[in-house]
Amino acid sequence: MTRPAADGPGGPGSGGRVGVLVNPVAGAGRGRRVGAVLRERLSGEGHDVVDVSGDDAVAAAARLSAAGLLDALVVVGGDGMVHLGLQAVAGTSTPLGVVPVGTGNDFAACLGLVRRSTGAEVADVCAALAAGSVRRVDAVEVRTGGRTRWVAGAVSAGLDAAVNARANAMRRPRGAARYTLAALAEIAAFRAWAYRLQFDGVVDDGGLPLTAAAGDSTASTARWAGRAAVVTAANTDRIGGGIRVAPAAVVDDGLLDVLVAPVLTRRGAATIFPSMFTGRHVRRRDVHVVRAAAVRITAGPHDPASGGHPLAHGDGEPLAPLPVQVRAVSGALGVLVPPHTRGPSGAPGAHLGPPGPGTVG
Repeated sequence: MTRPAADGPGGPGSGGRVGVLVNPVAGAGRGRRVGAVLRERLSGEGHDVVDVSGDDAVAAAARLSAAGLLDALVVVGGDGMVHLGLQAVAGTSTPLGVVPVGTGNDFAACLGLVRRSTGAEVADVCAALAAGSVRRVDAVEVRTGGRTRWVAGAVSAGLDAAVNARANAMRRPRGAARYTLAALAEIAAFRAWAYRLQFDGVVDDGGLPLTAAAGDSTASTARWAGRAAVVTAANTDRIGGGIRVAPAAVVDDGLLDVLVAPVLTRRGAATIFPSMFTGRHVRRRDVHVVRAAAVRITAGPHDPASGGHPLAHGDGEPLAPLPVQVRAVSGALGVLVPPHTRGPSGAPGAHLGPPGPGTVG
């Protein structure tokens, strides 16, 4: 829930109550050091700092839920910490600050928040709090089995989801090498999966042969069924530490860029995956990007040769088995950005004054 601004103390610009959520092992231990610097600086600037960090994600989520009213939440880490913080603030007026020190900092990079030093990134968050500078961006709402999860970057349901699952289960090596080894293993065992997709609010079919839903003369609701290597609904242009999964995706257009790659052979999968690091995969004739407001991803008929469908992942975190309903929610997230910052989409941070405080929990 969110309280009106008039009901409590001032927002971030007036020395409000700021939650700090730190992944201490992010960046080979830099998270712990940067978190301490951030807390000290916020306290020195008059903020009431509430440390909601925990020994693991479950403990951190519990502390975050019990934190009560926060005027802002700042996460220190990578995309996993952004994902955790997003569960608390999406759809509220409480803005999210990001100090990117993780292995993958895709969400921060998309918004132009990655700087040459963590000192500069801490200073940026503090400047945004002082100015009350918040940029509204989209967040992805994922519904499945009566539960709702929020995703900042992308929802993966194909080969990239299988790679995520394998990489998350590996203890070594650390960093990007683990993802590369997981990708090689999944490609070696690859069999295309069958899907049924239903798109709502289609503005561009990306060349994918869609079938209009019965009774829809506008073709804004359409379906596709077939086998594919990759099905990914992206809000941001990159995932997985710089993989340009949807190079044209814009984080504040109210749309998903849904990548569908009906690649059926192991050789095809082996060639498409490396090209995703540069974004050149979208030039292929067997790769399509459908721009739509929402998509329902359902497993098609089971083929024993392909094995079970991968668990859907969001921001590199496991979500749920298929089916999942994925929707772009326009302006669902406020992000603290220093004044006049411009991300890849060219949108600056708006000088809004102190936003109303919200409840996290």
